Amino acid sequence: MVLAGIDGCKKGWLMVKHEQGKYNYGVYENIDDLATDNPDLKRSFIDIPIGLSSKGFMRTIDGVIRKELPGRSSTVFNPPCREALQFENYEQAKKENIRIEGKGISKQAFFISTKIKEVDDFLLQNNLEFEVFESHPELCFKYLNPAKEVLLTRKSTSEGAEERMAILKQYDRNILSLYQQILDNTKRSNVKKDDILDAICLCIANRLSEKNNYSLLKDKNSVDLSGIEIKIAFHDVSK
Repeated sequence: MVLAGIDGCKKGWLMVKHEQGKYNYGVYENIDDLATDNPDLKRSFIDIPIGLSSKGFMRTIDGVIRKELPGRSSTVFNPPCREALQFENYEQAKKENIRIEGKGISKQAFFISTKIKEVDDFLLQNNLEFEVFESHPELCFKYLNPAKEVLLTRKSTSEGAEERMAILKQYDRNILSLYQQILDNTKRSNVKKDDILDAICLCIANRLSEKNNYSLLKDKNSVDLSGIEIKIAFHDVSK
């Protein structure tokens, strides 16, 4: 069973996958190429919002995620509504989001809006043969942590990276060599160190959930107006 963790990066997308006891990785400019190049993929955990607000529907799951991450809630932000994704200009997108949702959007959310739209279009236009779950690396790290505590360090710091690597190594002793392999074979202008940690974390959470024993965060607004389910996948090692 081929299971993957996918994180956005400057180049496009970093995918770490697990198959028959082995890890591999790939860097792709777009999600269509990723899917085409991995026809045996069965399930992916991806760090991107899936299921969006639009006129007549509000995505509210982000507030649920924030409550799960005290001290790190700033890593969660509300994605633009589907209508606002059509604009390449921040002020226009913000204005449209206010019209639809009654509130603006952060620049952090706007900066990844092209990736959000890319995945949204991909899900709407394809009859997928593999499952795609929205996930969140910091939520996954929390529940991979045997103490089930939020990691308050930032993974962009040496301390934060070491703390996260220590957790990941508990589930596979070869993770450090995988991290180093990706680090050595990619440019930092394309893939940052924390992108690698996030993709590996998502892949491990997915692998540990191989027999469909993943956990899901949901709330009452669980299906958007395009029929896309809103649910956040992670693996709870205490279960």
